[in-house]
Amino acid sequence: MEKRNVGGLTLHYDPAETEAAGIVEEACLRSVHVIGETWGLEAPSDCRVYVMTSWLRFLVDSAPWSWRIPLAITFPLWAFRIGRIWRYAAGWAQRYGRRQAVGVKPPRLILAADKSIGELIYVREDDAAEKVRHATCHELTHAFMAHLRLPSWLNEGLAMVTVDRFFGKATVRDDTLEALGLQGALERPQKIVRLNPADKPAVVRHYARGYWIARLIAETDLQAMRELVLVRRSRKELENRIAAILGTSPAALWREADRLVVSHFRQPAPGAPV
Repeated sequence: MEKRNVGGLTLHYDPAETEAAGIVEEACLRSVHVIGETWGLEAPSDCRVYVMTSWLRFLVDSAPWSWRIPLAITFPLWAFRIGRIWRYAAGWAQRYGRRQAVGVKPPRLILAADKSIGELIYVREDDAAEKVRHATCHELTHAFMAHLRLPSWLNEGLAMVTVDRFFGKATVRDDTLEALGLQGALERPQKIVRLNPADKPAVVRHYARGYWIARLIAETDLQAMRELVLVRRSRKELENRIAAILGTSPAALWREADRLVVSHFRQPAPGAPV
């Protein structure tokens, strides 16, 4: 396997994937800049990026030796779930202690992936190279923020907002706003979520809630969001700060969050008829 240093990251790839590696390399360099400029975060001390052609090989190659035996022992507990998600995923972020590993599929595998969930969330993109860049930025954002142990909804939302800034445009469908406020969306989100790909409405709600809340805060008070991810915080402190930014109380946060977000983004443009 070939490897090269890319802006403080290490890129790993098979020689047969040199073309894809070039796309990933360019996306890594740009992502490091965007993540740093937007959130003030630096690259992890040990961050490895792989052009990923097999989920099992990615996990074996990226894991430190001390992790490989535990992974082998627990294989039956997680292999089925990982294999099921593989068909939908364009990329992956995996944490092994201080090591952050990111896997990104090459264009041909991204084009072959099941798009039935992604097309409900993201603006359509037919250029496979752009999809690779999207996945690289998204997963690197997870790697840069892994030490913060953010709740899943916020972790995904921040990654999606970072991709918007990478491309300089919205990459999430406007109609995902409609998923907010639906049944189950008023409940406090779980810190760690294992989504069932078969329950597509729940998947869309999860990603939509994270994206629109993170986007609202980033657009109205970017400095507050930067301070939010400056250090690791407890779930309670995170929610208290988010409630304050949104102008509500911690007790009312999950009753009010969806309404506040929808109200903000559904406002008519200045001068538009009401």
